Amino acid sequence: MIKNLLVRAGVAVLGVVVTLAWWSLRGDDGKNTSADSIPAKVWNGGGGTVTIEIETTTAARMSVTFTEEKEDGRSLSTWEIVQPGSRSWTIDVPASVGGYIDLVAENPQVGDKLSWKVKVNGQVVNEQSESLEEALKPGYAFGIQVYFSDYATGKMEEDD
Repeated sequence: MIKNLLVRAGVAVLGVVVTLAWWSLRGDDGKNTSADSIPAKVWNGGGGTVTIEIETTTAARMSVTFTEEKEDGRSLSTWEIVQPGSRSWTIDVPASVGGYIDLVAENPQVGDKLSWKVKVNGQVVNEQSESLEEALKPGYAFGIQVYFSDYATGKMEEDD
């Protein structure tokens, strides 16, 4: 039984090594990038404007991803750590770019609250508010999330 576990662990480690080698040899194609701040403009912009207004009673991680709809399109993952209070971002986005908006509490306590309004071209398209009612179990997170298939038009996944 121990031998079987060691073989499985060895195969897993080998898989990681092969994957890292592949990425190193292939190089970065420049299509998938990340940033530790949420930009005011994504790529060339010009498709529409997304405004995210948040309220939080605890430190949280605000993340916004951007992915071009076309095959082999670019993607950009952005995030910022925010302190309790209010904060907003206005982002000029190109057409046919979608992604996730996430707000996840860092170390929430019972009673903490997260909320937001997401506006596209000035119109509220998503509004969420959550309160932590009981202590989190190990492995759980407290946050809110929405997916847009196209930020510029405000089209969300369930609109399909």
